[in-house]
Amino acid sequence: MFDPAYIDSIKPTLGGRLFYYLLPFRRRTVNENIHRVFSKLLSPEQQHKLALCFYSHIARSLKENLMMRFQSEESIKQRAEVIGHEKVIAAASLGKGVLILSGHFGNWEFAPIAGIMNFKEFQGRFYFIRKMIKAKWLERLLFRRYYQAGLNVIPKKNSLNQVCDALEQQNAVVFVMDQHASLDAKDGIVVDFFGSPAGTYRSLATIAQYMKTPVLPASSYRRADGTHVLEFHDPLEWESHTDRAEELYANTLAYNRALEKIVLAHPDQWLWMHKRWKVS
Repeated sequence: MFDPAYIDSIKPTLGGRLFYYLLPFRRRTVNENIHRVFSKLLSPEQQHKLALCFYSHIARSLKENLMMRFQSEESIKQRAEVIGHEKVIAAASLGKGVLILSGHFGNWEFAPIAGIMNFKEFQGRFYFIRKMIKAKWLERLLFRRYYQAGLNVIPKKNSLNQVCDALEQQNAVVFVMDQHASLDAKDGIVVDFFGSPAGTYRSLATIAQYMKTPVLPASSYRRADGTHVLEFHDPLEWESHTDRAEELYANTLAYNRALEKIVLAHPDQWLWMHKRWKVS
């Protein structure tokens, strides 16, 4: 459940206000998305404050990501804490690997790097699915800290075999599920997200069903003192149905519901800039 008092506990920064008014990148999308989710929960003034705090979060994240390039590993490590790491280890002990359900929460670049540095038991065993830069030297340059922390990448295109291989080796594969999935390319299905239909990736439920792999939601967020938390939540129960399409829909809906809870916990730290609801 969302606590409206959370909005009273956060304050926009000067950098966030400047970002909002002077560099209003996708400001209209941000305001529309916030209104879609919070029209019945927050007043217009509170919604505006949330938008300002979101831009404050983005400004702070950009500064953190820049500074990270010049910080030592120990300095980065001390700025994060991992909660629920034992849940990943317990899920992996079942012998099916681990599927991690996540999204653009907190500082999604800094927190995973700093967090994994504090999770030595699984360092080198996390795989993220994303598009890679064609120039390998540029990929290595831009994501140097990423690879040094022991995070691995599976290229998004034709990734199924590599995902299955990683799971068979008892590794964890991270699915970022909070962005629009194209229906034309058959990547997604229409599933409600915050009460509105949204193109949602079908791949996580498909692989979880095929591999019998547990799915754990994961979130990251920044505390008031500036430190970051990487948190792993309880695994989601698989919902079985005799109809395969219904089973795929039901479990994908459960994934969206898990993401909603994470967003509502720290709504100023989710990527409101993304055009999540493209389904008419």
